[in-house]
Amino acid sequence: MRTLYTIHAVDTDKLAGVIDQMRTLGAPSIRVVDCGDYLMALEGTHRIAAAAELGMAPELIVLDQDDLVEADSLDWQDLRAGQKYTAGELAGEAFSPSAGSYHIDANGTLEAI
Repeated sequence: MRTLYTIHAVDTDKLAGVIDQMRTLGAPSIRVVDCGDYLMALEGTHRIAAAAELGMAPELIVLDQDDLVEADSLDWQDLRAGQKYTAGELAGEAFSPSAGSYHIDANGTLEAI
C-alpha cells in the first residue's frame, strides 16, 4: 500500500461540487510525482478527495523526479508563467503531510488517512 499526499487541505464547499461533477464524469486523471516512499500530487486535491469519498480509482499519471512540468499547466500562484520545473522540485515545494494523505490499495482506490 502506497501513500499519496495532496498539495493543500480540502475546502468542503468546493469538494461537494467536485463530487457532483465526478458522479457524472467518472474518475479523474491526476499528475503525481514518484518520491520513492510516497507519491506527491501536483494537482487535484479536491478530485483526489472526491475519488476517495466515491470509492473511485483515479488514473494517476506518475512523473519521475526529473520530468519537466510547465508552470502554466498548474494552478499555482508562485510559479512563473512560461517556466518549466522538474517534477521533483515541484513535489518538494508542495510536500506538506498535514495537507491531506491517502492510502492507495491494490485496486487503485484511495482511502483518507
